[in-house]
Amino acid sequence: MAYFRKRGDHWEYRIKYNDAGKQKEISKGGFRTKAEARTAAVLIEEKLVVGGIEKLRKGEMLFEDWLEIHNKMHNQHRRESSNISARNGQLKLLDRFKGHKLNKLKRADYQLFINELLFEHDYAKNTVDRIHGEMMGIINSAVEHDELEKNLLRGIQITKDDEEEKTMFLNKFEVKKLLNAIETEDIYKRVMVITLLHTGLRSGELLGLFWSDIDFVNKTLTVDRQRTRTGLGPPKSKSSLRTISIEDDLINELQLYKSWQEENEKIKQDYFLSEYVFVDENGKIFYQTKPQDMMQNLLRYAKLEPRKSTHLLRHTHAVMMLEAGVDIKTVSTRLGHKNIDITANTYLHITPEHERSALKKFEEYLKN
Repeated sequence: MAYFRKRGDHWEYRIKYNDAGKQKEISKGGFRTKAEARTAAVLIEEKLVVGGIEKLRKGEMLFEDWLEIHNKMHNQHRRESSNISARNGQLKLLDRFKGHKLNKLKRADYQLFINELLFEHDYAKNTVDRIHGEMMGIINSAVEHDELEKNLLRGIQITKDDEEEKTMFLNKFEVKKLLNAIETEDIYKRVMVITLLHTGLRSGELLGLFWSDIDFVNKTLTVDRQRTRTGLGPPKSKSSLRTISIEDDLINELQLYKSWQEENEKIKQDYFLSEYVFVDENGKIFYQTKPQDMMQNLLRYAKLEPRKSTHLLRHTHAVMMLEAGVDIKTVSTRLGHKNIDITANTYLHITPEHERSALKKFEEYLKN
Protein backbone atom coordinates (compact mmCIF):
# COMPACT_ATOMS: atom_id res chain seq x y z
CA MET A 1 0.00 0.00 0.00
CA ALA A 2 1.28 3.46 -0.89
CA TYR A 3 1.63 6.33 1.57
CA PHE A 4 1.95 9.98 0.58
CA ARG A 5 3.37 13.05 2.22
CA LYS A 6 4.11 16.60 1.26
CA ARG A 7 7.69 17.79 1.55
CA GLY A 8 8.01 21.50 0.96
CA ASP A 9 6.20 22.31 -2.29
CA HIS A 10 6.25 18.74 -3.63
CA TRP A 11 4.72 15.35 -2.92
CA GLU A 12 6.37 11.98 -2.27
CA TYR A 13 5.12 8.40 -2.32
CA ARG A 14 6.40 5.58 -0.10
CA ILE A 15 5.59 1.93 -0.84
CA LYS A 16 6.43 -0.95 1.47
CA TYR A 17 7.10 -4.40 -0.01
CA ASN A 18 8.37 -7.82 1.04
CA ASP A 19 11.76 -8.98 -0.32
CA ALA A 20 12.75 -12.50 0.78
CA GLY A 21 10.91 -12.11 4.08
CA LYS A 22 12.26 -8.66 4.80
CA GLN A 23 10.19 -5.48 4.81
CA LYS A 24 11.64 -2.85 2.51
CA GLU A 25 10.48 0.45 1.14
CA ILE A 26 10.55 2.34 -2.16
CA SER A 27 10.11 6.09 -2.20
CA LYS A 28 10.21 8.85 -4.75
CA GLY A 29 9.47 12.55 -4.44
CA GLY A 30 9.39 15.67 -6.53
CA PHE A 31 5.77 15.42 -7.73
CA ARG A 32 3.92 18.70 -8.11
CA THR A 33 0.60 17.32 -6.81
CA LYS A 34 -0.59 14.40 -4.71
CA ALA A 35 -2.50 13.12 -7.76
CA GLU A 36 0.75 12.87 -9.74
CA ALA A 37 2.42 10.99 -6.89
CA ARG A 38 -0.57 8.62 -6.65
CA THR A 39 -0.51 7.89 -10.43
CA ALA A 40 3.21 7.04 -10.30
CA ALA A 41 2.73 4.89 -7.20
CA VAL A 42 -0.04 2.85 -8.86
CA LEU A 43 2.34 1.94 -11.72
CA ILE A 44 5.01 0.83 -9.26
CA GLU A 45 2.53 -1.27 -7.27
CA GLU A 46 1.35 -2.95 -10.47
CA LYS A 47 4.92 -3.91 -11.36
CA LEU A 48 5.46 -5.28 -7.86
CA VAL A 49 2.35 -7.46 -8.17
CA VAL A 50 3.26 -8.74 -11.65
CA GLY A 51 7.01 -9.28 -11.36
CA GLY A 52 8.14 -8.50 -7.84
CA ILE A 53 11.12 -6.30 -7.10
CA GLU A 54 13.05 -7.70 -10.09
CA LYS A 55 10.52 -6.04 -12.36
CA LEU A 56 11.46 -2.69 -10.86
CA ARG A 57 15.16 -3.34 -11.14
CA LYS A 58 15.01 -3.79 -14.92
CA GLY A 59 17.23 -1.35 -16.69
CA GLU A 60 19.30 -0.45 -13.65
CA MET A 61 22.45 -1.81 -15.28
CA LEU A 62 24.90 0.74 -16.67
CA PHE A 63 25.14 0.99 -20.45
CA GLU A 64 28.85 0.04 -20.50
CA ASP A 65 28.26 -3.00 -18.26
CA TRP A 66 25.52 -4.35 -20.51
CA LEU A 67 27.66 -3.62 -23.58
CA GLU A 68 30.40 -5.85 -22.16
CA ILE A 69 27.90 -8.70 -21.66
CA HIS A 70 26.39 -8.08 -25.11
CA ASN A 71 29.80 -8.38 -26.76
CA LYS A 72 30.66 -11.57 -24.90
CA MET A 73 27.43 -13.12 -26.20
CA HIS A 74 27.77 -11.96 -29.81
CA ASN A 75 31.41 -11.38 -30.78
CA GLN A 76 32.22 -15.08 -31.23
CA HIS A 77 29.41 -15.40 -33.76
CA ARG A 78 30.66 -12.57 -35.99
CA ARG A 79 33.64 -12.13 -38.31
CA GLU A 80 36.55 -10.29 -36.74
CA SER A 81 36.17 -7.54 -39.34
CA SER A 82 32.52 -7.15 -38.25
CA ASN A 83 33.59 -6.94 -34.61
CA ILE A 84 36.07 -4.19 -35.48
CA SER A 85 33.37 -2.25 -37.32
CA ALA A 86 30.97 -2.77 -34.39
CA ARG A 87 33.58 -1.61 -31.91
CA ASN A 88 34.15 1.63 -33.83
CA GLY A 89 30.45 2.42 -33.49
CA GLN A 90 30.40 1.35 -29.84
CA LEU A 91 33.21 3.77 -28.98
CA LYS A 92 31.07 6.66 -30.24
CA LEU A 93 28.16 5.39 -28.15
CA LEU A 94 30.34 5.00 -25.06
CA ASP A 95 31.61 8.56 -25.42
CA ARG A 96 28.05 9.78 -24.94
CA PHE A 97 26.25 7.16 -22.86
CA LYS A 98 28.87 5.73 -20.51
CA GLY A 99 27.56 6.05 -16.95
CA HIS A 100 23.89 6.03 -18.03
CA LYS A 101 21.57 3.35 -16.73
CA LEU A 102 19.74 1.48 -19.47
CA ASN A 103 16.37 2.70 -18.25
CA LYS A 104 17.62 6.30 -18.21
CA LEU A 105 18.46 6.41 -21.92
CA LYS A 106 16.02 9.04 -23.11
CA ARG A 107 14.73 9.23 -26.66
CA ALA A 108 15.26 13.00 -26.86
CA ASP A 109 18.89 12.74 -25.73
CA TYR A 110 19.54 9.99 -28.24
CA GLN A 111 17.98 12.00 -31.09
CA LEU A 112 20.21 14.95 -30.17
CA PHE A 113 23.23 12.62 -30.25
CA ILE A 114 22.28 11.44 -33.76
CA ASN A 115 21.73 15.03 -34.90
CA GLU A 116 25.18 16.03 -33.61
CA LEU A 117 26.82 13.23 -35.59
CA LEU A 118 24.97 14.24 -38.74
CA PHE A 119 25.20 18.02 -38.62
CA GLU A 120 27.88 19.11 -36.14
CA HIS A 121 30.45 16.41 -36.89
CA ASP A 122 29.24 16.07 -40.51
CA TYR A 123 29.24 12.28 -40.52
CA ALA A 124 27.89 10.63 -43.66
CA LYS A 125 24.39 9.24 -43.27
CA ASN A 126 25.66 5.71 -43.93
CA THR A 127 28.10 6.04 -41.03
CA VAL A 128 25.38 7.26 -38.66
CA ASP A 129 23.10 4.44 -39.84
CA ARG A 130 25.79 1.94 -38.82
CA ILE A 131 26.24 3.53 -35.38
CA HIS A 132 22.47 3.57 -34.86
CA GLY A 133 22.24 -0.05 -36.01
CA GLU A 134 24.81 -1.01 -33.40
CA MET A 135 22.82 0.83 -30.70
CA MET A 136 19.62 -0.96 -31.73
CA GLY A 137 21.40 -4.30 -31.48
CA ILE A 138 22.63 -3.48 -27.97
CA ILE A 139 19.26 -2.25 -26.68
CA ASN A 140 17.21 -4.99 -28.37
CA SER A 141 19.55 -7.54 -26.84
CA ALA A 142 18.91 -6.05 -23.39
CA VAL A 143 15.14 -6.37 -23.96
CA GLU A 144 15.45 -9.96 -25.24
CA HIS A 145 17.47 -10.98 -22.19
CA ASP A 146 15.05 -9.33 -19.78
CA GLU A 147 17.44 -6.59 -18.65
CA LEU A 148 15.20 -3.82 -20.02
CA GLU A 149 11.46 -3.59 -20.37
CA LYS A 150 11.33 -2.12 -23.88
CA ASN A 151 13.34 -0.25 -26.49
CA LEU A 152 12.39 3.42 -26.35
CA LEU A 153 14.87 4.48 -29.03
CA ARG A 154 13.07 3.02 -32.04
CA GLY A 155 11.91 5.22 -34.90
CA ILE A 156 14.28 8.13 -34.43
CA GLN A 157 15.08 10.30 -37.46
CA ILE A 158 18.30 9.86 -39.41
CA THR A 159 17.97 12.24 -42.34
CA LYS A 160 20.27 14.73 -43.99
CA ASP A 161 18.08 16.66 -46.41
CA ASP A 162 20.91 18.71 -47.87
CA GLU A 163 23.08 15.66 -48.50
CA GLU A 164 22.84 13.40 -51.47
CA GLU A 165 24.98 10.44 -50.54
CA LYS A 166 27.93 10.75 -52.90
CA THR A 167 30.12 8.03 -54.30
CA MET A 168 33.44 9.82 -54.73
CA PHE A 169 35.53 8.90 -57.76
CA LEU A 170 38.11 10.43 -60.07
CA ASN A 171 37.25 11.37 -63.63
CA LYS A 172 39.57 10.60 -66.55
CA PHE A 173 41.39 13.91 -66.30
CA GLU A 174 41.96 13.47 -62.55
CA VAL A 175 43.22 9.91 -63.03
CA LYS A 176 45.83 11.20 -65.51
CA LYS A 177 46.91 13.89 -63.03
CA LEU A 178 47.32 11.26 -60.30
CA LEU A 179 49.27 8.88 -62.55
CA ASN A 180 51.58 11.70 -63.65
CA ALA A 181 52.17 12.70 -60.03
CA ILE A 182 53.20 9.20 -58.92
CA GLU A 183 55.70 8.57 -61.72
CA THR A 184 58.60 9.68 -59.50
CA GLU A 185 57.25 8.14 -56.27
CA ASP A 186 58.59 4.98 -54.61
CA ILE A 187 57.73 1.97 -56.72
CA TYR A 188 55.61 0.35 -54.02
CA LYS A 189 53.43 3.48 -53.83
CA ARG A 190 53.05 3.63 -57.60
CA VAL A 191 52.18 -0.05 -57.92
CA MET A 192 49.71 0.17 -55.03
CA VAL A 193 47.80 2.95 -56.80
CA ILE A 194 47.91 1.26 -60.19
CA THR A 195 46.73 -2.07 -58.71
CA LEU A 196 43.82 -0.42 -56.92
CA LEU A 197 42.89 1.57 -60.02
CA HIS A 198 43.01 -1.47 -62.33
CA THR A 199 41.29 -4.00 -60.04
CA GLY A 200 38.90 -2.20 -57.69
CA LEU A 201 40.25 -4.14 -54.71
CA ARG A 202 39.38 -3.15 -51.18
CA SER A 203 42.27 -1.93 -49.03
CA GLY A 204 42.32 -5.07 -46.85
CA GLU A 205 42.24 -7.29 -49.95
CA LEU A 206 45.21 -5.40 -51.39
CA LEU A 207 47.26 -5.82 -48.21
CA GLY A 208 46.33 -9.51 -48.03
CA LEU A 209 47.68 -10.37 -51.49
CA PHE A 210 50.37 -13.06 -51.79
CA TRP A 211 52.55 -13.41 -54.87
CA SER A 212 50.94 -16.83 -55.35
CA ASP A 213 47.62 -15.02 -55.94
CA ILE A 214 48.97 -13.48 -59.14
CA ASP A 215 49.13 -15.71 -62.21
CA PHE A 216 51.44 -13.93 -64.65
CA VAL A 217 50.89 -16.56 -67.36
CA ASN A 218 47.09 -16.55 -67.37
CA LYS A 219 46.94 -12.88 -66.32
CA THR A 220 44.67 -13.29 -63.31
CA LEU A 221 44.56 -12.08 -59.73
CA THR A 222 42.82 -14.08 -56.99
CA VAL A 223 41.28 -12.54 -53.85
CA ASP A 224 41.39 -15.22 -51.18
CA ARG A 225 41.87 -13.25 -47.96
CA GLN A 226 42.07 -9.79 -46.42
CA ARG A 227 44.32 -8.27 -43.79
CA THR A 228 42.80 -6.28 -40.93
CA ARG A 229 44.17 -4.82 -37.70
CA THR A 230 44.09 -8.29 -36.17
CA GLY A 231 45.82 -10.10 -39.03
CA LEU A 232 44.75 -12.25 -41.95
CA GLY A 233 41.18 -13.44 -42.35
CA PRO A 234 38.60 -14.37 -44.97
CA PRO A 235 37.30 -11.66 -47.32
CA LYS A 236 34.25 -9.57 -46.47
CA SER A 237 31.77 -12.13 -47.86
CA LYS A 238 31.59 -15.30 -49.96
CA SER A 239 31.13 -13.23 -53.11
CA SER A 240 34.38 -11.42 -52.28
CA LEU A 241 36.26 -14.65 -53.00
CA ARG A 242 37.05 -14.16 -56.68
CA THR A 243 39.55 -14.47 -59.50
CA ILE A 244 39.66 -11.56 -61.94
CA SER A 245 41.51 -10.91 -65.18
CA ILE A 246 44.23 -8.27 -65.22
CA GLU A 247 45.66 -6.55 -68.27
CA ASP A 248 49.21 -6.23 -69.58
CA ASP A 249 49.90 -2.77 -68.10
CA LEU A 250 49.29 -4.04 -64.57
CA ILE A 251 51.15 -7.29 -65.26
CA ASN A 252 54.22 -5.29 -66.36
CA GLU A 253 54.09 -3.05 -63.27
CA LEU A 254 53.82 -6.05 -60.95
CA GLN A 255 56.73 -7.82 -62.64
CA LEU A 256 58.93 -4.73 -62.26
CA TYR A 257 57.87 -4.47 -58.63
CA LYS A 258 58.67 -8.17 -58.03
CA SER A 259 62.13 -7.70 -59.56
CA TRP A 260 62.68 -4.68 -57.28
CA GLN A 261 61.81 -6.82 -54.24
CA GLU A 262 64.14 -9.62 -55.37
CA GLU A 263 66.98 -7.11 -55.82
CA ASN A 264 66.39 -5.71 -52.33
CA GLU A 265 66.46 -9.23 -50.94
CA LYS A 266 69.94 -9.71 -52.43
CA ILE A 267 71.51 -6.45 -51.29
CA LYS A 268 69.89 -5.87 -47.89
CA GLN A 269 71.31 -7.92 -45.05
CA ASP A 270 68.24 -7.77 -42.81
CA TYR A 271 65.63 -8.10 -45.54
CA PHE A 272 62.40 -9.59 -44.17
CA LEU A 273 61.14 -12.48 -46.30
CA SER A 274 57.37 -12.99 -46.64
CA GLU A 275 54.71 -14.07 -49.12
CA TYR A 276 53.12 -10.62 -49.27
CA VAL A 277 53.02 -8.60 -52.47
CA PHE A 278 53.01 -5.17 -50.82
CA VAL A 279 56.03 -4.57 -48.64
CA ASP A 280 58.56 -1.76 -48.24
CA GLU A 281 62.20 -1.70 -49.37
CA ASN A 282 63.16 -3.82 -46.34
CA GLY A 283 60.47 -6.42 -47.00
CA LYS A 284 58.29 -5.34 -44.06
CA ILE A 285 54.54 -5.47 -44.52
CA PHE A 286 52.59 -2.25 -44.26
CA TYR A 287 50.49 -1.21 -41.31
CA GLN A 288 46.77 -1.57 -41.87
CA THR A 289 46.03 2.09 -42.69
CA LYS A 290 49.07 2.61 -44.96
CA PRO A 291 47.05 2.68 -48.23
CA GLN A 292 44.66 5.32 -46.84
CA ASP A 293 47.49 7.52 -45.54
CA MET A 294 49.34 7.11 -48.82
CA MET A 295 46.30 8.09 -50.89
CA GLN A 296 45.79 11.28 -48.93
CA ASN A 297 49.36 12.39 -49.60
CA LEU A 298 49.48 11.34 -53.25
CA LEU A 299 46.25 13.17 -54.05
CA ARG A 300 47.70 16.28 -52.44
CA TYR A 301 50.85 15.96 -54.56
CA ALA A 302 48.65 15.66 -57.66
CA LYS A 303 46.83 18.86 -56.60
CA LEU A 304 43.57 16.94 -56.22
CA GLU A 305 41.24 17.04 -53.24
CA PRO A 306 42.93 14.82 -50.61
CA ARG A 307 40.71 12.03 -49.39
CA LYS A 308 41.88 9.46 -46.87
CA SER A 309 40.20 6.50 -48.54
CA THR A 310 41.36 3.88 -51.02
CA HIS A 311 37.67 3.33 -51.83
CA LEU A 312 38.09 6.36 -54.06
CA LEU A 313 40.06 4.18 -56.50
CA ARG A 314 37.65 1.25 -56.09
CA HIS A 315 34.80 3.55 -57.12
CA THR A 316 36.91 5.02 -59.93
CA HIS A 317 37.62 1.54 -61.29
CA ALA A 318 33.91 0.68 -61.34
CA VAL A 319 32.84 3.94 -62.98
CA MET A 320 35.52 3.81 -65.66
CA MET A 321 34.74 0.17 -66.46
CA LEU A 322 31.07 1.03 -66.95
CA GLU A 323 31.88 4.10 -69.02
CA ALA A 324 34.18 1.97 -71.18
CA GLY A 325 31.16 -0.18 -72.04
CA VAL A 326 31.83 -3.16 -69.76
CA ASP A 327 28.60 -4.91 -68.77
CA ILE A 328 27.43 -4.44 -65.21
CA LYS A 329 27.60 -8.16 -64.37
CA THR A 330 31.33 -8.22 -65.11
CA VAL A 331 31.91 -5.08 -63.04
CA SER A 332 29.90 -6.54 -60.16
CA THR A 333 31.96 -9.75 -60.23
CA ARG A 334 35.25 -7.85 -60.30
CA LEU A 335 34.21 -5.83 -57.24
CA GLY A 336 33.05 -8.91 -55.34
CA HIS A 337 29.52 -7.61 -54.86
CA LYS A 338 26.86 -10.04 -53.69
CA ASN A 339 24.60 -9.16 -56.62
CA ILE A 340 24.41 -6.68 -59.48
CA ASP A 341 21.73 -4.63 -57.71
CA ILE A 342 24.40 -3.35 -55.31
CA THR A 343 26.59 -2.34 -58.25
CA ALA A 344 23.71 -0.75 -60.15
CA ASN A 345 22.40 1.22 -57.17
CA THR A 346 25.89 2.49 -56.35
CA TYR A 347 27.21 3.43 -59.77
CA LEU A 348 24.72 3.66 -62.63
CA HIS A 349 23.27 7.01 -61.53
CA ILE A 350 26.72 8.64 -61.61
CA THR A 351 27.87 7.39 -65.00
CA PRO A 352 26.24 9.59 -67.67
CA GLU A 353 28.78 8.29 -70.19
CA HIS A 354 27.43 4.80 -69.64
CA GLU A 355 23.90 5.98 -70.42
CA ARG A 356 25.05 7.88 -73.51
CA SER A 357 26.91 4.81 -74.76
CA ALA A 358 23.83 2.66 -74.20
CA LEU A 359 21.65 5.11 -76.14
CA LYS A 360 24.14 5.18 -78.98
CA LYS A 361 24.09 1.38 -79.17
CA PHE A 362 20.27 1.47 -79.15
CA GLU A 363 20.27 4.04 -81.96
CA GLU A 364 22.63 1.91 -84.03
CA TYR A 365 20.49 -1.16 -83.37
CA LEU A 366 17.39 0.61 -84.71
CA LYS A 367 19.21 1.64 -87.89
CA ASN A 368 20.35 -1.89 -88.75
